[in-house]
Amino acid sequence: MKRQDRHTRVALSAALVGVMFLVSCGGAYTAKRIPDADEKIVLAGQLFDRGKFGQAAVEYKDFLADFAGDERGDLAQFRLAECYRLDGEYPLAALEYRILINDYGYSEYIDDAFYLEGLSSFMQHPRPEREQAKTFEALTRINRYLDIFPDSPRRAEAEKTREEIYDILGEKDFKNARLYFSGKNYNAALLYFDKVVNSYPSTLWAVRCLYYRGRIAEEKGDIPLAVKEYGAAVSSSHEFDEKEEAGARLKDLTGGQSSEEQG
Repeated sequence: MKRQDRHTRVALSAALVGVMFLVSCGGAYTAKRIPDADEKIVLAGQLFDRGKFGQAAVEYKDFLADFAGDERGDLAQFRLAECYRLDGEYPLAALEYRILINDYGYSEYIDDAFYLEGLSSFMQHPRPEREQAKTFEALTRINRYLDIFPDSPRRAEAEKTREEIYDILGEKDFKNARLYFSGKNYNAALLYFDKVVNSYPSTLWAVRCLYYRGRIAEEKGDIPLAVKEYGAAVSSSHEFDEKEEAGARLKDLTGGQSSEEQG
């Protein structure tokens, strides 16, 4: 009997820990029944400011349901999206930003919503080797944001995010090109190498593509083109695995002349 009691106490303790865990994660939180819109929005804001995004999201959703038509509806909608984003719930965040864009076109938060919707899509991207549908979706949305809101305070942040997107897309195409290059399917490889250089020129992957384009040109006997590609790769500020070999091949092809002397 004592052993059974001990097992019972252990089971109850485990259950209590589980309940405490749910409460700490916001799983057991329910919206407070507050009939006043001012008090409701203040409560939601306090939870948001304290980083309790799960609980704040519940209150903002309740505000939108109970006080439809309130002039602070766009604030509640934007904060709801922010709660999901800051909690790592990116698909839900993207959806709520889209609702703000569609339903509150007048809002002061509209430019932020355009960018953050794109950012939320980007945050769902898989490894570069995988299909990049979400990454392309993010690029489309961020480009649209930059076109529509050229003077937005978030412009620099959005441009940085776009560079991160370019890096992922450039890496994917570079790896595809390398596979073709390894199989000596140079025409297919060039299609990808050219795409990276033309579409993502600021990335490390574009510079590495220059080296491989030089290799292909050398294989085809186009020495002037090979020299041009190697020279561009070596003169880049990027550091990359093939840079030393690009310099060595350039030296062999030019009889030891530097890229400056060739110019």
